[in-house]
Amino acid sequence: MSNSDSYFTLVVHTPERAERLKEILKFHGVDVKLDDFVVKDSSVAAKSVRIPVSALEIGLKILESDQVSTSPVSIMKISGMGNSLLIPVDFSPASILAVKIGFVLARKMNVEPIVLHAFLAPVFPSEPFGEDLENPGMPEMEEEIDTITDIHSVAAEQLAKFKKQIINHQKDGSLPDIHFSTTLLEGVPEQVITEYCRDNKPVMVVMATRGIHRKESDLIGSVTAEVIDSCRVPVFTVPEECAPLSKDSIRNILFFCTLTPVDIVNMRAFMKLGDYPSSSIYILPVSDRPFANVTARIEDIAALFSKTYPTASFHYDALGKEKFEDALRSFLDSHDIDVIVVPNKKSTAFSRFFKPTLAHKILFDKDIPLLVLPV
Repeated sequence: MSNSDSYFTLVVHTPERAERLKEILKFHGVDVKLDDFVVKDSSVAAKSVRIPVSALEIGLKILESDQVSTSPVSIMKISGMGNSLLIPVDFSPASILAVKIGFVLARKMNVEPIVLHAFLAPVFPSEPFGEDLENPGMPEMEEEIDTITDIHSVAAEQLAKFKKQIINHQKDGSLPDIHFSTTLLEGVPEQVITEYCRDNKPVMVVMATRGIHRKESDLIGSVTAEVIDSCRVPVFTVPEECAPLSKDSIRNILFFCTLTPVDIVNMRAFMKLGDYPSSSIYILPVSDRPFANVTARIEDIAALFSKTYPTASFHYDALGKEKFEDALRSFLDSHDIDVIVVPNKKSTAFSRFFKPTLAHKILFDKDIPLLVLPV
């Protein structure tokens, strides 16, 4: 066996971490062998991770980066968050795509996906005050209750059918075979989702979005837009025409940075969820200051990211001087962006109407997956 074909022990890990490192190394084209590592008079289970000598450089780069130091869920969580991932659905074809992507992310983060449907019962006008005091509308009230009950029953039946559809996809292998649950709640969908997130604190919300032309026809009432602007958990939006997530589907990434330590946390969160892509990542500042005034800071951030994630390439840039929407559209098209990562501050309904957030603007301008991270 030649020197280039010989293997050496890169590191000794617990079996779980060894398997994880093997997955990362193999993704980067490194052949890996795992051997039992036995220590005399010790019951501790361990594995030695062995790679070819020719892969020493890339192996050490990956080992010295933070790619294996923490799990995705530990990065995405904030204090008090639970162990679930929320997937709101409306039973449209786009909903099953959101479920597919949500299940992939839930398995990667080792959390339980919750499929939620919100239905809206009709509002019945009350009788004018003082009218028909002898017979205060009891038959009408019973009819109203029956109507609400029927709507609930229909929604429950639709959710049960959708659940069976998910199970069938799991059986045929098109969905990860992981445990999930469903929940049915009454109310305005965006309010229901926001309240659910506030009370249960999922680690992420995965939502389908309409195509660009349908978004424009429903600009004011977009459920997803309201959720990304009001929820304090990460939201991943899935356009109707989005391809399933895979190791090869995320190559060009637009990362909006705040020029604060939050950027480090946000980048680590995305890299954990993106299967450690050998990607081109374009860093743009979210800043009203001229680009020349923040260039040095962005250079520092890009250098830090390059050291931390040596298999990805980082670039920093600024949008053109034309109108923001036009400049962004031109940048996305010229760089063939696959995913956008954007920080988002909570805003009031009043401010969202007159000054939409960056995430809100992007949502309505392009059919590109969007990871919105609250700051």
